[in-house]
Amino acid sequence: MLAGWAVTLIGLAVAAAGLVPVRSGITTATAALVLVVPMALGVAVGGFPAVPFGVVAGFLTFDFVFIPPYYTFYVTAWEDWVSLVVYGCVGCTVGVVVARLQRAQREAEARRVEAQALWAERERLVEETNRVRLLEEVDRLRTALMGSVSHDLRTPLASIKASISDLADPDLRLSDEDRATLLRTTEQETDRLTRLVTNLLDMSRIQAGALVPHRSATPLDELVAGVAARLGPILGEHRLTVDVADGLPLADVDYLLIEQSLSNLLENAARHTPPGTAVAVRATAVAGGDEVEVAVVDHGPGIAEEERERIFDQFYRLRAQSRAPVGTGMGLAIVKAIVEAHGGRIRVDSTPRGGATFVVRLPVAPETALPDDADVATPAEA
Repeated sequence: MLAGWAVTLIGLAVAAAGLVPVRSGITTATAALVLVVPMALGVAVGGFPAVPFGVVAGFLTFDFVFIPPYYTFYVTAWEDWVSLVVYGCVGCTVGVVVARLQRAQREAEARRVEAQALWAERERLVEETNRVRLLEEVDRLRTALMGSVSHDLRTPLASIKASISDLADPDLRLSDEDRATLLRTTEQETDRLTRLVTNLLDMSRIQAGALVPHRSATPLDELVAGVAARLGPILGEHRLTVDVADGLPLADVDYLLIEQSLSNLLENAARHTPPGTAVAVRATAVAGGDEVEVAVVDHGPGIAEEERERIFDQFYRLRAQSRAPVGTGMGLAIVKAIVEAHGGRIRVDSTPRGGATFVVRLPVAPETALPDDADVATPAEA
């Protein structure tokens, strides 16, 4: 308020001093309009309390300086009384309007600050909600992991335990064929347990961001043949065919990681397709020459359109009709992470006449210049 009074007084003094030299050349209306400005500025600074002071100060300044006789408060002409009354009314109106505008501006600023506080609180609540959802998702994943892994660990362990107990029982007479069957069962279940533990380790590496492929030029025909031979016991009830195109360029991949990915895809095909159905592995070059494509084709029940993206999520398991979920839900998530770590892509399509086709695209190894025979020195020459 005091600041508003000060602004009003200083403004009136400056305006009056500026108009006195030209007082005879201007009308009283002009002087009145000019004197309204300092009063409005004072109200803008001081608010409503500065309105009466500004109106009175402007009224007296107008009468004292610009109403004849000058430098007195006498008013002799009725026209001058009209000018003073009009000035008072205009001053009051302008003062009230400016004060209301200032109040509205302050209220708007207060609402803005309040809105910012509410927005900050909303952001905090959203962050808290996201954190709660994340914890719930972690808990759900942990429950899914424990449920699926505990079952998948218990099954091979039970088979291994039963086979070893039969082999170690001195009172149990076993033929050579039965003994070989038990040993083969023990080996198969041990391999199954090893694959499960490998998937768990790969998943932990992926989540920790420690999955770094060590790339090298890799012949896909050798890799596919090695995986097919290693998974022979699992694919024994399926008709496996391998078709690798001639002249296929070398892939720029980590041999062990891609071997693990292809093993997961073939094991997934064997698990979700009926015995006796065909499973095929095809490897071809992609037009353009910078990628190779590996496809694992099965003729099982296939994958619904709405599930084709979700099957690559961690611990997501397909629920077939009239069957419980199969597997741990880690294999395809690991495959996707490994393929993307190589800069590749994976998708799933429908197989003609039923089934699913998993298509993996991998980068081609850069060309390397091989030395000519004439350029290679013999040991004696060296």
